Amino acid sequence: MDKKFIDYIRKLDILDEGLDIDFSDLAFAYDYNEVQELYFDIEKNNYVFLAGETGLRKKDMLARICKDLTMRGVEKEDILYLDYELPILHTADILDIVEDFYEARSYSENVHLIVNEIQFCGDWFGIVDSLRKKYPKLKFLCSSSTPPYIFETIYDNGCEYCKIVVLSKKNASNIKYETQTFGVYEEFKYNQKGGFIEIKGMTKEGKKMPHHVVPSTINGLPVRVIASGAFHDRSEMLTIELPDCVEMIGDYAFSKCCNLKEIKLPKALTYIGDHSFLGATSLERIIGGELVNHIGNSAFYKTKWLDMQKDFAVIGKTLYKYVGISEYVLIPELVTHLASYSFADTCVKEVKSTQNITVNEGSFYRCKNLNYVHISMDEIPPFCFCGCDELKQEFTVSSVGKFGLYGCTSIEGIASEKLNNCALAFCVELKEIHSLSIVEDGALFNCKGLTQLNREVVLEKIGRFAFSGTGLVSLSFQGNSIGDYAFYNVTGLTYAKIIHTASVGKAIFYKCRHLRTLTIGGSKKLTYHFGGEMPHITKLYVHGDIVDDFCRGNQYLENLQIMHTDHFGRWSFYGNSALKEISFTQIKAVGDWAFAYCDGIERIELPKTVEHIGMNAFRYCHNLSEIKFLAEKCVPFGANAFYSTSEHKTFFVKSSVRPEYENVPIWHEYLDSITILH
Repeated sequence: MDKKFIDYIRKLDILDEGLDIDFSDLAFAYDYNEVQELYFDIEKNNYVFLAGETGLRKKDMLARICKDLTMRGVEKEDILYLDYELPILHTADILDIVEDFYEARSYSENVHLIVNEIQFCGDWFGIVDSLRKKYPKLKFLCSSSTPPYIFETIYDNGCEYCKIVVLSKKNASNIKYETQTFGVYEEFKYNQKGGFIEIKGMTKEGKKMPHHVVPSTINGLPVRVIASGAFHDRSEMLTIELPDCVEMIGDYAFSKCCNLKEIKLPKALTYIGDHSFLGATSLERIIGGELVNHIGNSAFYKTKWLDMQKDFAVIGKTLYKYVGISEYVLIPELVTHLASYSFADTCVKEVKSTQNITVNEGSFYRCKNLNYVHISMDEIPPFCFCGCDELKQEFTVSSVGKFGLYGCTSIEGIASEKLNNCALAFCVELKEIHSLSIVEDGALFNCKGLTQLNREVVLEKIGRFAFSGTGLVSLSFQGNSIGDYAFYNVTGLTYAKIIHTASVGKAIFYKCRHLRTLTIGGSKKLTYHFGGEMPHITKLYVHGDIVDDFCRGNQYLENLQIMHTDHFGRWSFYGNSALKEISFTQIKAVGDWAFAYCDGIERIELPKTVEHIGMNAFRYCHNLSEIKFLAEKCVPFGANAFYSTSEHKTFFVKSSVRPEYENVPIWHEYLDSITILH
């Protein structure tokens, strides 16, 4: 990896991203309590995983931990933050990065590794194991938006030091701070929440009982919810009857109930939470559940029931898993919802539905052979087609979720207004994009086939590394912001126009070595936009105020236009030896030493708005022989502004202003060179 990016990554601070890390959201505060108890455990060095789908504030949680670390006195240099939403990391070796970091901080007893989207590290579990063995002092916290791969891998490996904090959408089954009253009914602990009862768990005696019947009412209120973790790891449980009024079964409610063989799902049930029956290894029969429209990640992982399904593991209206071997699939008519990751890692080539289907996050994740999906979609959910190498479909959608089409190397076109983080990264055959407005971090990273944007595309926002490695040859941006390294390594880019009011990140044109014509604001030095390197720009259009040294020492610039400048920085174009043509529009002044040593300049025309020429502004422009002033009054200049210019130079001024020059002392030595402008 380029050392510049290693340095950039080392300096990343998640607290600079403006994330929401306060506790105004009580659900966030409650989840944080579990995270910090595990992460700051004094006796154990737990490796903590935040697992949950997109939008569940995992990154906010990472940031909150980082804030707390600094509040505890941990130096920022002791925290390495790796954000895999920046695809520049996807081709890097995380072990090399961590080794450099660890060695640099070897004297510290308090080193922390924070990783966002750990699954993009490659063999993430092997890497975690290596880190544990090699760096015993390292404290590790990570997040993942592909929860089944976290849940199932850690479950299969029985890794005790890996602690998962399950983050899922908040609902009646997992909001634990709204309890109004609580109590015990027979062997069950319960909470009363408004007008219903939530079964929270079992009493000490209840945990010894093999058979259970959950009541339909307690205190005259219906039992509607089985809370998250209510019967987790109850290996003594052989049977349980749930009343038909239960609407929700929460996350890991029956996980590791390894002797439970059968469950009759209530008639009112619509929601089954994440890994709710994970590891219920004896479960072979599921009855009912006709209204179920949500089944969480890994809900039935390692159950006999799942092993016994022929093609479709369906409960109610939801396809939990496709377990068949056919490459061409027609989704059963009763199905209206595809669970998250329902087709993930299968061999399907085409999937068709004759009815309206709700597609969820990661539904076709890493379906390597998938060509087409005949399902209507208004938007592509996050991770939905991530890694579908053979997908050739051209979608028309409002947005593509993060990593939604990541690595779809056969896609050639798409119409979408918004591309979220890494949405189409590494889609090397992508050639056409329509309707585009917002391009988030890494959204089109390494899309080598993309050489131009359609005329109707009006970009409002471009994120970090958004167009890096694309084949773009020209660009016009009139929007609000451009992130760091947005066009890194766009080697074919020759023309770019960036509106001067845009907020522009660092090194947006780093390694754009063929960029020749550029329009940009002058609020940052030109080399800032090129990673510290002097660009080979030959035509430059600068709009707005210009900082000192803006383009000092450029040996390539030939044609320059400066527009609407109130403040003209010193040494702005000092030593631009190739500069020949300059055009000014509505500028108020020319800065000190601005064009000194620019021997290629032979003539200039200063607009009527000019009020002052700075000290040494054109000094040693030996070939400057024609200077036109369009101003309606005499323009004063600083010391030596025209020193050592052409011996035969002529100043052209308006006839109405000519007498004023005779009354300004600094002009006296040039009075013989002043001519009336016709």
